[in-house]
Amino acid sequence: MPLLQNQPESHTVAARSEGRGAAEFRPIVALAFIAGVLIPVSIALVEHGVTTWIAVAITLCVAGTALHRLRKERALLNGRATTTATVTHWEKAEGLEGGHFYRVQYRFLGPDGKEYVGKATSQAELPAVGEMLPILYMCVDPNLNLPFATFWFFRFTYTGFAKWMN
Repeated sequence: MPLLQNQPESHTVAARSEGRGAAEFRPIVALAFIAGVLIPVSIALVEHGVTTWIAVAITLCVAGTALHRLRKERALLNGRATTTATVTHWEKAEGLEGGHFYRVQYRFLGPDGKEYVGKATSQAELPAVGEMLPILYMCVDPNLNLPFATFWFFRFTYTGFAKWMN
């Protein structure tokens, strides 16, 4: 793959906050995951037998998924740098209940000048091939990265990204 041309240089967020997104915690999403844990636990307390084991398994899966995702997002926010990536692959897939999922693969230049790749899936429409996608990555390991649009527990304001994408 050729190196990216006209790729914006990555800057650490702490170095210059102008033109960067501000993270805002989404309490509704967190409450939805808590409800996803409490409802099966409540069923398990009332019911006995196979239903109890199914409810406990569902609870552990929901809680584990939510905790893993929250830890990943918080780690990216604490040791983050922002940049824009170039989308290299875009796919639209049908969801189980009639909705759509969007899958993208992207690449960007890290602070060390190396090319890094990432992939993401979202229910929100993501940019097409060749377009720019704002992402966060870990300063110490740019292989750990996520697009802003795919965060579950945090939402961002995109002030200043318009100048990067032009």
